[in-house]
Order: sequence, then C-alpha cells, then structure tokens
Amino acid sequence: MLSVVLAAAVIGWFGFVKGEGNTVSAETAQAAPYTITVGANGSVMVEPDVAYLRLAVETRGKKATEAQQANAKQFAGVEKTLYETFGIAKKDVTTTGFDVQPEYDYTEKDGRVLKGYIAVHSLQVTYRKLPDIGKLFDALTESGANRLDGVQFSTEKKEQYELDALKKAMENAAAKAGVLATSANRQLKGVVNIVQGDVANVPVVYARDQAKVMMNEMASAAGASSSVQSGQIEISTQVTVQYEMQ
Repeated sequence: MLSVVLAAAVIGWFGFVKGEGNTVSAETAQAAPYTITVGANGSVMVEPDVAYLRLAVETRGKKATEAQQANAKQFAGVEKTLYETFGIAKKDVTTTGFDVQPEYDYTEKDGRVLKGYIAVHSLQVTYRKLPDIGKLFDALTESGANRLDGVQFSTEKKEQYELDALKKAMENAAAKAGVLATSANRQLKGVVNIVQGDVANVPVVYARDQAKVMMNEMASAAGASSSVQSGQIEISTQVTVQYEMQ
C-alpha cells in the first residue's frame, strides 16, 4: 500500500477514464500554455518600373473593307515606331481587340442611316524606359495611334517587395504582442503559428481622359531631362501571428 502511494506522488495527478470493457486508464494532465494572437499589416511604397499603355488605331470608310484597309495601313506605321524606332520586343506588344462595326447617323426625317464603317485595332504596350515614355507616346501619335485608352504604372518586382511588406507585418505583429504581453505581466516566449493574408498591389492607373492630359504634358516636355511623375505603388499584406507567453 505504501509503494502505491509513493508511486502516485512521483508521477503526479492522474485522471481516470472508463473505457470499453470497463478498462480504467490514466492520463497525465498538462497545463495549457498561455497564448496571444494578433493581426498586423505591413506595406511598402515603391517606384514603378513598368508602364502598360492601352492604345488604339481607329479608322473609317464607306465600306467595311475600306475601313479595314485604312486601319492596316495606319497600324503599320505604329508597328514601325514600336519595333524599329524604340526597339520594343514583340512579346511586349499585345493585340487586345480588332473589330469593324457599322456607324450610323440619326435624323428626325430618315431615322437611322448608315454612315459608313469604323475599324478599331486595340493593343497594349509594355514599356520599361519610363523617362522616355513621353517621347514614345508622341511618336505613336504621329505614326497613327489616334486613341489612348489608359496607362497603368506598376512593378515587375512584386515578389521582392512582398517579402519586404511581410517583414514589416511581422515586426508590427511582434510590437503589438509585446505590448499586450507586458500589460498582462507576462513575456513572449516564441511564435506558435503564422497565417499570411492576401497581398494587395495597388498600381497607379490613369483612365482615358487622365492619360491624355498626362501624356500630352509629358510629350511637350520630352526634350527636357525630367523624370516621369507617375506616383508610387503600395504593396501591402497582413499576417495573423500566435505567440506563446510565459
């Protein structure tokens, strides 16, 4: 009897559980660790290193074939500017649309009257020499690109900047957890779990009218040695971190 009592004192507290077949088992109880969970954001502001120009060549003709042929001739000048004058790779020029549609006039007397046809060849140009983007736009306009649908400034180093944003998010999480732990008269012991949230990439986008104004200003100042004022891009992410306290 004395041996049984001593053994129980050495092992500690036991919980007895009745299982199948009336078998009794013992489990050692462990105190749950003290934890704290915080959410934090991290973001970096970076300079854009690439621009996506959305352009179009728009032509008209009495017949659909006339509009289409005029468009092909005008678009050839745009291609020459892109590939020969500025040396842009063909992989950075993408056709986003081409269509030929009838164009109508409306009068009270005759109602809808066929005026002719309009052909539109739309494309997106990826351009990385941002200081020369004003010159590029000016040259494209002169060679036949008569419609600018928008410009987006972005970065091709998103993964690199995402890591920087994650570092800041973890630093912010540690700072929050430290304040809460100190307020609870405890100390942080280590990280138990981390969950990364979505990464947000906010490019600088100019719609059609805004892009026209910006590009005209840049083209008029193309001879000056001024940099492109395209704003900054924000890349942000969030984390949820669980810490153990002692």
